[in-house]
Amino acid sequence: MDDVKILIPRPFAAGIDDMGWINGTNESQKPYPGPYRAGVKRIFDVSDYKAAVDVGKALGVRIQGLFVLGELDRDNVLDKYPDLYPSKIRWKCSSRADKRRLDEIMDFLKKESAYLEFGFHGIGHEYWEENGTRKRAEWYNLIDRKPWPEESMYRRIAAAREILAQYGLSPDYGHSFPESFVPCAYSYFWNPNGEYSLGKILSEAGVRFAATDFSQIPELDPPLEINGGAFDHGVHVVSRQNYGNCWYELDSLPRVLPELQTTDMIETHWPNWLAQDDFMQASVTQRWIQYFQMMERQDDRYLAKNTEQFHSQWLYRKYTVLRKEGNNVVEIDNSAMPDEAYLYGLSGTLVLKIPRKPHEHLSYAALNGEPIVVFQEHEDFLLLYLPPLQKKRYLLQYELDLERMPFYIHHKGTSNIYNVLSRDDFREISLKVYGKEYISVSGKPPKKVFSDNVNLKVLNHAYDSIMGMFYIEVEATNFQGTAGNLILHY
Repeated sequence: MDDVKILIPRPFAAGIDDMGWINGTNESQKPYPGPYRAGVKRIFDVSDYKAAVDVGKALGVRIQGLFVLGELDRDNVLDKYPDLYPSKIRWKCSSRADKRRLDEIMDFLKKESAYLEFGFHGIGHEYWEENGTRKRAEWYNLIDRKPWPEESMYRRIAAAREILAQYGLSPDYGHSFPESFVPCAYSYFWNPNGEYSLGKILSEAGVRFAATDFSQIPELDPPLEINGGAFDHGVHVVSRQNYGNCWYELDSLPRVLPELQTTDMIETHWPNWLAQDDFMQASVTQRWIQYFQMMERQDDRYLAKNTEQFHSQWLYRKYTVLRKEGNNVVEIDNSAMPDEAYLYGLSGTLVLKIPRKPHEHLSYAALNGEPIVVFQEHEDFLLLYLPPLQKKRYLLQYELDLERMPFYIHHKGTSNIYNVLSRDDFREISLKVYGKEYISVSGKPPKKVFSDNVNLKVLNHAYDSIMGMFYIEVEATNFQGTAGNLILHY
């Protein structure tokens, strides 16, 4: 086992821009220019969201959807915000059929939030000045290379809150603002040391994670190194690039080889995931599944479970060092992790990738003597999930053998499992759950299972005596995920 190569793999994730449009037609060339939208002449419905959800379910990941909210406005509250998305060019909800369409879409997104994240992209994608002139783009003036008025940015957040509240997605019903954001057309006002920055406005709203192409705003002195990133008033912003699939192309995968992709997060757009017609969709979805699987087969890559886990791994990959100390013994030096990671709650799980042969299983793992029991086995490798690390050095010991350890969690879902406290008659699983999923625990069934958070519900549980696995069905109340502890008494 001395030649086994353990590493901190690069996380892989794809953001899907421009979800949320109802009318997909590009109206940017009309006499009174409208939005570019999806660049596809169709009316979108709930079936167009199923592709991303099916990919997430097949892979056990939560795909990052990035939504333009202007046409999800069921009650037309944007009529009082004419500068955000003018009424005369906006697709408007104007009939009972339109309302049913929107309700069906939002009900589906709530139901499937374990596999498709509702991230924030914008209201109308562009910026309309008082005289009706449309400029690129919504969050920063890319034409004149200067920020838009600060008050206009706050109005966009206020409008987003009102639109989401139409579907019960508000703090009154236990839901928080979207945690992920990508600016339309990469219009990001980068000013992390100033009193006015896009990151400050987003952070105040509840956004924690963002991605953009920093090369589009060189005048703002952003991080321009390969795969760069930094904090902007509490929001962790990383570099994201497009790899050849154009924004309006249907059924379009990235064209750049994986080994030549410099950013961990890749840009895609909603049409890229869709077929020309429903009867062709299954094959398009399968190609995306195969693309993700191909990325995970790269020696130094893995599929991030969700956006929070992606950003946490990005930080570990940049600041944490592994040093081999002996046969299956590794020092993990996390002493260089920046203080902002802890200040803003981004010191999440660390994922390690360990090669394995088909007959080998993880029989033992301990970090500074404490058992590590969360992992996921694949055909020729396993992913080991370590708890959040402090700014210090750790010693990891592990063994691969013919039998798995007696108690473990097979991490197949999209949740973040932060820590597991084990005693003879007691287990406490600290985690954050998105939507509804199953937690798979090995060993004998517990006598009692419950959650210490009323907003993290235990719906059901069952024991498979043949597999020796206990399955706990849990559900988060918050659309953006709910943290808590599962208590298992034996």
